[in-house]
Amino acid sequence: MIAAIVINYKSEEKTIAFVREELSKISAPHEVVVVDNGSTAESAAALRKGLPEGCKVLEMKGNAGFARGNNAGAALFPEADFYLFANNDIVFTSSSVVDDMAARLSGLPDFGVIGPRVTGTDGKQQSPHPYRTFWHRHVAIYWSNLFMSKAKHKARFETVPDSPEGPCYLVSGCFFMARGEDFRACGGMDPATFLYAEEAILAERMKSIGRGEWYLPSVSVLHEHEATTARYFDALKRRQMAFESDCYYYRHYMGTPAWQIAFAKFTYFLKKLFRR
Repeated sequence: MIAAIVINYKSEEKTIAFVREELSKISAPHEVVVVDNGSTAESAAALRKGLPEGCKVLEMKGNAGFARGNNAGAALFPEADFYLFANNDIVFTSSSVVDDMAARLSGLPDFGVIGPRVTGTDGKQQSPHPYRTFWHRHVAIYWSNLFMSKAKHKARFETVPDSPEGPCYLVSGCFFMARGEDFRACGGMDPATFLYAEEAILAERMKSIGRGEWYLPSVSVLHEHEATTARYFDALKRRQMAFESDCYYYRHYMGTPAWQIAFAKFTYFLKKLFRR
């Protein structure tokens, strides 16, 4: 059985449309839970009225964030074979996306996570991602602007490489599937993060139990990146949250030295200062 978990935050119409129009395409046995972050009587009622019969609504009175919300949703299905974690701003490019992912993951006993090709509305590829050091992501990427052309900078720091099917460091967190027993064995997502870096942390947690991640480009989805978060958090706040989550991931999971994080914070401060 596939347990599909969708986080809702003040976007009931979009969530209902996604469940009805996209998740209804799954042909394998499945159940759906919508985790209503920052739930109110009005949002919960709207979801229960609009969602298909049998779809569960989990009311979270505060905004628990991405990791805690997904963990809570997964906990409702302690015997699920697979967990599908999906944003509500995803569009399937074929009706068999989820079924194909489950079928492929079933034959990969050494891999606990699988993800499809993810393309943004701008046409840019968003998955998979290679491992990049903290220095690369948060120091070199900014200081290199002083001596590197825009084309070279984009090629080195911004472009997601086109990859063949196979093992990868991590797949995009907006839409992916985890084997149930592996997700439970590794402890799920780290509740210490609120938003961002969850997929990188999950990759490390999977590695801790001897499991990897698999990229399946033969199936794909379209992603309207930050369709919900952009409505409630401005660009500066989103960058701040992403930076803080990355600092946590690199410090606690990758052993990045404290001095590098301190220098990156200084770099981040300068970046904000000059942008103003």
